[in-house]
Amino acid sequence: MANEEPRAAITIGEALEVVATIVGNKPVDDSDAAAIQAAEMRATGATSPPIDGIGFQAQSAAMVNARRIYDEEKTTLAEVIGDATEKLESDKPVTVRDAEKVRAAELQGDVDGLESDHTDAPKESVTPGGVAEALATAANINQPPS
Repeated sequence: MANEEPRAAITIGEALEVVATIVGNKPVDDSDAAAIQAAEMRATGATSPPIDGIGFQAQSAAMVNARRIYDEEKTTLAEVIGDATEKLESDKPVTVRDAEKVRAAELQGDVDGLESDHTDAPKESVTPGGVAEALATAANINQPPS
């Protein structure tokens, strides 16, 4: 065990790319967009999503997708976050706090996860294999054993 090399921690961008692989054909919705925006802000340390970032692309896709009838016409998660590590301005290893913030955003459908005047009820659960689940798994892997 003493000769084991430390493994590199999983970054937010890498976790997003895993989502693109697992549920990449899923059309982007408001919850996905909020989770992606929150993940991008956690990765970059920004206080709001950059207007040229993947969070903005996800939000735009969700708005357009809501007006489209057929799924094959909708923008998918893979199209938005398939190459997240290249698109992110900066990246960092996923922490438990990052995963918590992204989960809250996905459940509420807003970046802060706390929007009080949101007209829709919060989701009951996160998307299986989605952004919040991927970040939670990455955070658990990254967390050093106690």
